[in-house]
Amino acid sequence: METLTTLLAVLAAVSLLVTLGVTGGALAFLRRRPAAPGALPPISVLKPLKGVDEGLYENLAALARQDYPGFELVLGAEEPDDPALAVAERLRRDFPAIPITIVRGAAPLGYNPKVTNLASLAPHARHELLLISDSNVRPRPGYLRALAAELAAGRVGLVSNVFAGTGEQSLGALFDNLHLNSFVAASVASAQLVHQPCVVGKSMLFRRGDLAALGGWEAVKDVLAEDYILGQAFHRAGLGVALSPHVLPVIQERRTTAKFFERHLRWSQMRRRISPAYFGEPLLNPIPFLLALALAGGGGTALAALAGVLAKIAADALLSRRLRGEALPLRSLLWIPVKDLLIVGVWTIGLFRRTICWRGHPLRIGPGSLLTPAGAIEPATGELAEEVA
Repeated sequence: METLTTLLAVLAAVSLLVTLGVTGGALAFLRRRPAAPGALPPISVLKPLKGVDEGLYENLAALARQDYPGFELVLGAEEPDDPALAVAERLRRDFPAIPITIVRGAAPLGYNPKVTNLASLAPHARHELLLISDSNVRPRPGYLRALAAELAAGRVGLVSNVFAGTGEQSLGALFDNLHLNSFVAASVASAQLVHQPCVVGKSMLFRRGDLAALGGWEAVKDVLAEDYILGQAFHRAGLGVALSPHVLPVIQERRTTAKFFERHLRWSQMRRRISPAYFGEPLLNPIPFLLALALAGGGGTALAALAGVLAKIAADALLSRRLRGEALPLRSLLWIPVKDLLIVGVWTIGLFRRTICWRGHPLRIGPGSLLTPAGAIEPATGELAEEVA
């Protein structure tokens, strides 16, 4: 028992120190001075739609209200009768001064539906700069200017954003936002600090010509992690990958706990297939080690372990406040240990499971997050996926 307690104490201490260090790195990154304003070239914003997301109209309107001299919105859905297109039509009526193109339907391309949608939108874009912007983000003022400034700084080929989950009105949405504002945000920002970009595709600005030179949409049509793989391709090609400290809110209001688990299990399986860093992720979740130590140690050891739990909660609360611009209520913070225990299950299952069901299609995840129909023999991986794997 003493040996077990010692092992748990070491794991808990190392995990807590790593977590606090990564969180500190993220906070340091967010204090970075934004790139100096420069040229403001026109931007084509590609908005792939699928169903009516929570607050979809407000999300789109926040983009249409951006103070930027030249931009257009290209919105579309795979299905021509998708209800999100009615929201897009309303937006076009309400903002007649903004060039807004609506694309109904997308020709089949690959197993990644988002890439299929984007490939159908891109030909309608008029400008060289393309911005992929997910439908559940609600940009703050200055968003487009901040991205353009980063792209103009040095030899930069792709710019993404730090993002913040907000708007929770259910327990599952709270779990999701807590995780986005701690593990996900801290990992992405800290990776940028050590020049190992980890691109999350909710917001990506790049040049159309650079994408074409790297293989275009065809190169990522059959991978789950198209954002990460594109980021790595830009990085390897010598095109800098920048992360803007301009925080981008992600609206998540109502989500069940089951949906939270399902989403992060899919992301977990994806990370397992694209990077060996997956095996080190438990070091960014000290709560299980600390709670196990509290149960095994007793007395002063248990008190020290519980103090560690409070330190983890405080670190998450500090980063979340910086991202959201407001403090979480205490009742929300108390759910952090529960969320972190659920993530242990997500990580463990993700270690072994290789299949997902995405929009009704059973798919198998291979090296580089290559997608094939479940039960099919995996073909040779595409060029970009193969290099990442």
